[in-house]
Amino acid sequence: MASSSDDKDKITDESHKKQRVKARWALLFKALNGSASTDDGDNNGGDSYSMNSFPGFGVLQRTVVNVNDEECNRYQYYAIADEIGEWNIIRNSYTTVAGSTIQFYTREVKKQSHQMKKEALFSHRKYGVDNTGNVRVWDAESTLAGFLLDMILDKEKDHNDNIVLEHGIDSSLEDRAAHVVHLSSLKDSLHSMLLKSDDDQRESCNILELGAGQAGLAGLALVSASCSPGTNGEDAAGKLKELLLTLTDGHPNCVKNNAVCVQMITENNNTHNTFSVDTKLLLWDSSQKGFESCKPMQESVDICLASDCVHFQEFHDGLFVTVGRTLAVNGIGLLCQPKRGDSLNNFMSLVNHVNGGSQDSEPLFEMFLLENFHPKVSRMHNSLISEKDGTAASYNPNWHRPLLLCLKKLRHYDEKIDGSLARNYVSTSKTNKEKESYKKETNKLAPYNPTHSTAQSKALELLSLKSNDILFDLGCGDGRLLVMALEGAFQEDSAYKNLRCVGIEYDQALAESAEANIQEVLARYDGDRSSSTTACIRWDDVLNEKERGQIESEDKAVDQLTLLNHATAVFVYLLPDGLRKIKPLLREAAKRRRMQRQLDESIPPFRIVSYIFSIPDWKKTAVDNSSKGGCALNYYEDVDLLD
Repeated sequence: MASSSDDKDKITDESHKKQRVKARWALLFKALNGSASTDDGDNNGGDSYSMNSFPGFGVLQRTVVNVNDEECNRYQYYAIADEIGEWNIIRNSYTTVAGSTIQFYTREVKKQSHQMKKEALFSHRKYGVDNTGNVRVWDAESTLAGFLLDMILDKEKDHNDNIVLEHGIDSSLEDRAAHVVHLSSLKDSLHSMLLKSDDDQRESCNILELGAGQAGLAGLALVSASCSPGTNGEDAAGKLKELLLTLTDGHPNCVKNNAVCVQMITENNNTHNTFSVDTKLLLWDSSQKGFESCKPMQESVDICLASDCVHFQEFHDGLFVTVGRTLAVNGIGLLCQPKRGDSLNNFMSLVNHVNGGSQDSEPLFEMFLLENFHPKVSRMHNSLISEKDGTAASYNPNWHRPLLLCLKKLRHYDEKIDGSLARNYVSTSKTNKEKESYKKETNKLAPYNPTHSTAQSKALELLSLKSNDILFDLGCGDGRLLVMALEGAFQEDSAYKNLRCVGIEYDQALAESAEANIQEVLARYDGDRSSSTTACIRWDDVLNEKERGQIESEDKAVDQLTLLNHATAVFVYLLPDGLRKIKPLLREAAKRRRMQRQLDESIPPFRIVSYIFSIPDWKKTAVDNSSKGGCALNYYEDVDLLD
């Protein structure tokens, strides 16, 4: 007979599973759009910034190569399109201050196949993990790769210290001095782990990369250095110990492509192998199942690498315990990422909570945060924040500036004590946020009830969208109608190639998941220059559009569009009471479009589709009952002339 504690563990595991599914949409939004957390108090500019708006720091020089060129034709086979999609071969190069260069190649997705596009939005259901690693390689990973290569190859050991002292303008001299001490100590520790020494008899170094994404840049940069003579007289291969690298990710497509990247490096290795690389599927899971997954690597890892991972706040406990389970005592964890609102601070709070949670044991980790750890990033950051034009206009340090969080393990990890502290801390934080969210629940115009795909398709057909249309979805839920509209807009024969879309959603979690979904579509079609289609999600009450409409902005960026001043096509799925409340807004929007059309006939007329429920007291222009279940799609024109 199972014990009550066993039953409790099963319930807890199932609860965690449900939380992961529910949370994924919000987390994917944070990864793709770089938003602040739900209780962010430091977004420094809000909606005008996105992860795609700033090109990055370019610590690694990354170039798409032509596989037909003689130098790269050996990679032609890897560039062939497959069931996942079309591929680019990327040349990654890094040159240190001393002039040494390391070069290696990776394969990265150029365009996902149609099947993968459909699976991408439901990655969490099939694999229990998001799809962000398949979308792009994030700037923090190339920055971490550059930091590791710089530390190995550069003879000027103290140039980073000088950067801190000269450019740490956002901290006191005392803080900068402490920063130098931490950075110097970190470099010494990493040198002893990675580089051969007469004083160290260890011949190898175990390295684990978590959330490696599709390219595993940080880990592969190290092994590339171990098999490359470099330039400028730097024999990196001769200095490094044997590197035993494990690249992990929770998405099987990432793991599969990591194996391809490893094969490319191995085939290009003209020296004696000084490394071995394994690729493995690994989810961050704080439950017993996650413990079993980590057993083969239990407290055996010297260096644990992770890039752009702590913004997944619902998985903080899983990430924390995975590092704790796998890292050896005196091992080093390096987590590179921007602040992203409160996400980084919240993860550090979790570490502090576990460190101080047991009076019977010493802290699990020594922790410090390095803001100025790479010279190029430090110089560019200080230049950007002192300027207000060009690239600087799209730069937000909160979203874009990589920081290096360092964790040195001080004692053995205790699953019962440390694991419980981490799980309880994250669970309590989540409960408190849910209580805040519940306070707003009664103000909703309608509960969330997803629109069936056949109804979405029919609604878009009724609206008969054109290229100059501006589509508003009022109460957009997880954005599924907008996703369908965007997918249609990017088709070659689309009648509305330059569609602009705005979704408004009162529920924060749904708004975040909607933003994640539309950003994923936009990211997949980022190279389509034939279309200027774009979209955004507004986390707000639809009724606040009245106030927004009081100001006519000259800025026609999608996030500045308003229902009253710009919308030409509207989809709405609200209860009758909600529809009654927004009637004045719809009427006023229609009135303003009619006046604008008198001056410019190219502006489309104002149309509305209301799903299931009729707009009270308004005569329908048409009704369609052909969608699944026979639910009505009520179509309206000229509503400013009604009642």
